[in-house]
Amino acid sequence: MLKHLALGALIAAAATPWPARAAGGFQARGFWLPDGAVKVDEDRYRLPQPWDDAVKFYRATYPPAKFPRRTLRNQSGVRAMHIGNSAKGEWEGANLYETPRGEVRVFVMPKAEKAEEPPPPMPPRKAEQPKPRKSGSP
Repeated sequence: MLKHLALGALIAAAATPWPARAAGGFQARGFWLPDGAVKVDEDRYRLPQPWDDAVKFYRATYPPAKFPRRTLRNQSGVRAMHIGNSAKGEWEGANLYETPRGEVRVFVMPKAEKAEEPPPPMPPRKAEQPKPRKSGSP
């Protein structure tokens, strides 16, 4: 019986849609960063490897079939890509980009917090409702 429970837990863990993590690293808002990444600002990190190695790391960690990518275009000629997250987690997406000095950085975008919707207005009580006019007399 205990073996069946352990096997069931193992199968459930394997079926969870988590990204395949490449060797080493740590998480920021649930997004994997490679070993040696340094925080430079809120949700922004400098990576130790060059652009091509960083792209390989994220291709292995977040497969493009499950985590869609798109190239970010800009006027300065800086290479940049967006990695989207459709799975559950604290991050909505991440921008991987190379600065003009050749540094590779990541900006982890947190999921937008849903603003609490106000409750619908209550209908007026009967005492507060206007009385209907009688037709025929002004």
